[in-house]
Amino acid sequence: MTYAVVVAIMWLPHNPHSGMGFETGFEYTSIISTWWNGFLNGADLLRVHTSTFYEVSYLIGRFLGIPGSAIPFQFVYAALWWARGMLVFLILRRFLPAHALLAYVAGLLLLVHASDGALQWVGQLNQFGFIFWMLLGFFALVEAALADRAGLRWLLIAAACFFEHMSLWSYEGQLPLLAALPLTLPALPHARKRLLPAVAWYAVQALYLCFAALRYLHPAANNYQMSVIRKGANLAAVAGDWWFNIRASLAFWDWSHAPAEGYAAVLAPVAAAVLIGGGLLVFRLDRSEKVGLNTVRNWCVLLAAGVAFLVLSFSVYILLDSARSLWRTQILSGIGASIVFTSLFGLIGHKLRSEWAKVAVLLAGAGVITYFGATSAIRLGAFHRGVWEQHRMAMAEVLRITPRVKPSTVVVLTNVPKGADPFGDVMWFDLALRLSYPSTPVAGVYFYSDGTPARGNTLRASHAGWRWDGSGSTPMVTKAPIANTVAIRYDRAGAGTIEPELPTFVCGDCAPGLYRPLSQITGPIDPSARRRYIDAP
Repeated sequence: MTYAVVVAIMWLPHNPHSGMGFETGFEYTSIISTWWNGFLNGADLLRVHTSTFYEVSYLIGRFLGIPGSAIPFQFVYAALWWARGMLVFLILRRFLPAHALLAYVAGLLLLVHASDGALQWVGQLNQFGFIFWMLLGFFALVEAALADRAGLRWLLIAAACFFEHMSLWSYEGQLPLLAALPLTLPALPHARKRLLPAVAWYAVQALYLCFAALRYLHPAANNYQMSVIRKGANLAAVAGDWWFNIRASLAFWDWSHAPAEGYAAVLAPVAAAVLIGGGLLVFRLDRSEKVGLNTVRNWCVLLAAGVAFLVLSFSVYILLDSARSLWRTQILSGIGASIVFTSLFGLIGHKLRSEWAKVAVLLAGAGVITYFGATSAIRLGAFHRGVWEQHRMAMAEVLRITPRVKPSTVVVLTNVPKGADPFGDVMWFDLALRLSYPSTPVAGVYFYSDGTPARGNTLRASHAGWRWDGSGSTPMVTKAPIANTVAIRYDRAGAGTIEPELPTFVCGDCAPGLYRPLSQITGPIDPSARRRYIDAP
């Protein structure tokens, strides 16, 4: 319950009011797929389970009668967030059965670890998803090692391998951690079988590596993962990036990536107080337990394990061109960082004689990190909500002017400010239009206020009509007459209007009579589009 309260403190101020302006290809795929096929990402067989929790969220929305609403996605995001902390607690309880308070603190510090700028962005639902599968798989592996009955052991091994498969075939950044986790099984007290579960665990990784080798070593390999790999192999640069990320993960005083806002100042101290209150309750529930480990050596072993997990969590991300972006590269490191913090506070209080004094040191240190982590998380929630609101208001403006459109319409947005681009790429505007006009073939492009086309514009207009230039992903409308165009002059205040004539920067040789926007507009607004962009909380 403490974990749920802390997650709610960070999540409630902004996320229930925030949507998903980007990464909307997953939601669109759910709309056009069968309920079961929407779980599979056929575009990338090595990430075939990337869509799992997006599809779960979509189906929840359909079941509740609120398709288009972002609230189901946000609740699934919060549930996965909470589950990470719970699984770390449960796993550490198996390794440290007499130290519930240590497991409690480590699980909660994982929840408030906020060094990644993508935290609180629901578009990264899969990042939380693959970590959930990884931890759930390792928990099943630990239970298999402890199981007394052979039948139960085999069932747990099968479950562990399945969850590991779900994690690996969702993402690959955790592969080094997956390889390291079974090495901790010898430290598991009272384990019945350790080797058999580990062998099965590594068999799944071997299978994945075979498929990965077939793909990436192929001469024609050309995919997203290859495109973001750093060019060159400067070992000094790699080591520098590695240290940069390790420091960023531990430097809790520098976690606030977003501007200050009101909720954080009030709620962050509450989160720290909840941590301390919950910790005191855990300690009081069983006074027979000791707060700390018996020797300095044991503390150092736990610290070394945390450092190893922390280092390994970056071993794939440092291969990226954007290794220092602090964007999606830090989410995995929370596991190691939480163990490092817990171990350090335990070491500081180890020599104290009073158990209450050790509790005070442990909870005070964890409270400080909780304060900084909750502050950063709430600020990031406000930042992502602001990005969403800009996107939502732009699409609400489009929908008010063009409630629905006829098939093969090309929607053009003009006068978009470069410094406040609500889409970032034509792809996200195009997908937003598909979500706004379901079951209607539609395409979109937009131009900045200086007349230049936005990034990703692959449709070209001439007197002969619109034509796709063959680059990028294929739009729903690859060719259409100019008569199918609706051009909207964007206004950040929401007072956009239809362009009376097609601007020359859109089509330089189009005769005025070719452009007839009103003939393409119909109505009313689709209920899911209204729920997504206009009636959004």
